[in-house]
Amino acid sequence: MDDGPDARLRRREHRIDEQLRDPAELGELTKLPGEGAPLVDDDPNAGERWAARHVAKNANFRPEFVELRHEIADRRDRLVRRLRAHRLWLEDRAALVRDLPAERILDAARATTEFDSRVESELRGAMGEINALVARHNLKVPLALQIPALSLEHLRGRT
Repeated sequence: MDDGPDARLRRREHRIDEQLRDPAELGELTKLPGEGAPLVDDDPNAGERWAARHVAKNANFRPEFVELRHEIADRRDRLVRRLRAHRLWLEDRAALVRDLPAERILDAARATTEFDSRVESELRGAMGEINALVARHNLKVPLALQIPALSLEHLRGRT
């Protein structure tokens, strides 16, 4: 029995034809998008994977690591915006404290420090969640595509 690449491909095509025969006879494959159109080989280097790529592309399928990368970027952007807003608030608060009468400065400074600590804790928690997503992402991709873990110092450098 010839078991070369052509024979394997013919057997695979035969199995696919058998699997599609019943739904086609029942009319389950009619009026689907692209019905009757030829499959376009958009990547000549894909080899035998071109059909799977075509189906995945037309189904708007994205691998989990791509979804994770988008979620990480979105969360990172929100965190940076939150950090920027907090910095502006601290600057405004410092100006306010400078203009306060002496008897109110200590209370205002203490309240500012307490709020700053709460925000810092919130930012660290959000950063921990992002880094958990980064770790999950990095388990699914080769080293060249990995994302470095996030640090608050790195974020402060971006704002």
